[in-house]
Amino acid sequence: MSNSDGTVFDYPIGKAKVWVKICGITSYEDGQLAIEYGADALGFVFYPQSPRYLPLSQASNLLSRLNILKVAVLVNPSLEEVEILKKELPIDLWQLHGEESLALGHRLPRGKIIKALRPPFEQKIKEWADCTFAFLLDSPSEKWGGSGKPFDWGKASLLRQHYSYPFILAGGLNPDNIQRALREVEPFGVDVSSGVEKYPGKKDKKKLLDFIEKCKKPTHPVS
Repeated sequence: MSNSDGTVFDYPIGKAKVWVKICGITSYEDGQLAIEYGADALGFVFYPQSPRYLPLSQASNLLSRLNILKVAVLVNPSLEEVEILKKELPIDLWQLHGEESLALGHRLPRGKIIKALRPPFEQKIKEWADCTFAFLLDSPSEKWGGSGKPFDWGKASLLRQHYSYPFILAGGLNPDNIQRALREVEPFGVDVSSGVEKYPGKKDKKKLLDFIEKCKKPTHPVS
């Protein structure tokens, strides 16, 4: 599958390799550890109400030191906030996790958006399809941002069967359930934050390694 700029991303249906994004990175140590363990992308949260919020004053130095695909995670940002981040930071992908307008999406680089969706997923897919890199499927939650809870993976599996877009599975993933999630959904990628943490904003070394290793192992379809 090719992105709008010609960059090719593997779509690993039925394969061992899964695109792994470790989200909520707040320190160089955690980011570098995720890179060494085999992560494909890191997420940085620019949402002040999140316990994993990364202030702009700290972000520039941190992002410039990490050699990996960098994802800015935003929740209902203003156009001014987006323009500041575009100008100040080396961001590769933009994850929109709120009720952003399509007009705002068009102000970001085409094909560089991860649009987060909550059930019912179908309502937003066609609307955002032309400007997205992938759709992130998350659990319903009263709060914006990641839910930290799993949802009915059967719904995600059905979406993957009916649409050709890359889907990133999120919501309550951890080292204990990741291989079952991969077998049941066969997503393009996965996104994890709280499931590999000691506490909000600080990753757990053992959980991080275990999670990424399990993502890279072959899985077998559900019988």
